[in-house]
Amino acid sequence: MPDNTLDARARQGRTTAAGLASTAAVCVLLAAGSGHRWPVLVAAGSLFAAVMVYRRVMQGAYTYWVAWAVSPVLSLLLLWAQPSDLREAAALLALPWAGLSAVVALVLFVLWRSRRGGHLDWVVWHPDLGLLRREQTKGAALDWARWHYREPCLIDRLDRAPELAQQTALYPYAGRPLKQSDRPQESL
Repeated sequence: MPDNTLDARARQGRTTAAGLASTAAVCVLLAAGSGHRWPVLVAAGSLFAAVMVYRRVMQGAYTYWVAWAVSPVLSLLLLWAQPSDLREAAALLALPWAGLSAVVALVLFVLWRSRRGGHLDWVVWHPDLGLLRREQTKGAALDWARWHYREPCLIDRLDRAPELAQQTALYPYAGRPLKQSDRPQESL
């Protein structure tokens, strides 16, 4: 699949997620103004759908921080939607869960943010060929070397091999092991 198609799909996913999150915000305002509970349930569903769409287009390690960040909001929305006689009992579960998931979201966000620059990436390289592949986690680098490359090579963190940071990977595509220019020409 061409990279521009992947970029277009990711852009469309982000736009869809933003639209669903906006729908959730409008429903919350409608519920606050009207006093009805049904818009709160629609807002919770829209927010859940926004997270599912956005999570599908996010790439890299620790990207699930978004789901953990929305979890306290969903807990509070569902608490708000409870009938008044059940709200106290539901608060015993919803409030601790909201606090815990907010802390987990914060930790995962910090880890995700620290990985965005790529200085903690793992590289698969060969002394003669140079940089073969760059991955965000050690496990992904090991898996690629073991199951895709299948030849002796070295794996190291990028900050321990800074000379590889400026090199272009010979195998940059997750779905295709070789760059397009490296593929053998098919005979007609």
